[in-house]
Amino acid sequence: MGKQQMENRHVVIIPIEIDEDKEAAYLAAWQDAAEVMAAQPGFLRTYMFRTIVPGSKFPLVNVAEWESTGHWEEAMNVCPMMGQQIAVVHASNYEAIRTVLPAQGLSSADGRMPADLSPVEARRRAVDGELTLVDVREDDEWAAGHPAGAVHAALSTLPASLSDLPDGPLAFVCRTGNRSAQGGVQAIRAGRSSVYSVAGGLEAWEAAGLPVVLPGSESAENNGDRAAAAVREG
Repeated sequence: MGKQQMENRHVVIIPIEIDEDKEAAYLAAWQDAAEVMAAQPGFLRTYMFRTIVPGSKFPLVNVAEWESTGHWEEAMNVCPMMGQQIAVVHASNYEAIRTVLPAQGLSSADGRMPADLSPVEARRRAVDGELTLVDVREDDEWAAGHPAGAVHAALSTLPASLSDLPDGPLAFVCRTGNRSAQGGVQAIRAGRSSVYSVAGGLEAWEAAGLPVVLPGSESAENNGDRAAAAVREG
């Protein structure tokens, strides 16, 4: 399964309220239903969890992953046990909105990774117009504070939003540097050249005393201009 499919998968979570003496019969029926599910188009996997908390209202929780909502809905017409009525009453349907992958083993098809760039150098190049600084954190993180001079393109929207970014070199930034590396790899895979990841992310950016735009702040960019002058002089 490709990374983009993983990000867009449809996850169904069904808490199950059942008496202990009926669990064995329920699980037997669920096993049969799960095997029918497993044969349907778009099925990825399903899990059954038992709580370790005594007295829980929902002792069992079923989690199923599908390639799309459409695949899930179509399977509901086939499954003999977990039909549409049960699903509607008990299931909470979720769309994956954030994905964090380990940095190890992350690379483009030809093995290339974005080059690391220090926050100070990334700021200097952005101020001089030599590159576009791209914050790949999610909307709420961006709104809470972001590097001055950055544009926003959440990792969850890449690579579709790459075409909206300016031509030329790109420097991706996140909170600590993991997601920026992922964004950089996606940009490289999409054919962009001169791609960088800001080492240490926003945490390192702030530690270096570089300007950050905060909610309601009108002067951050002006303060940033002074900081940028200091960067160029340093």
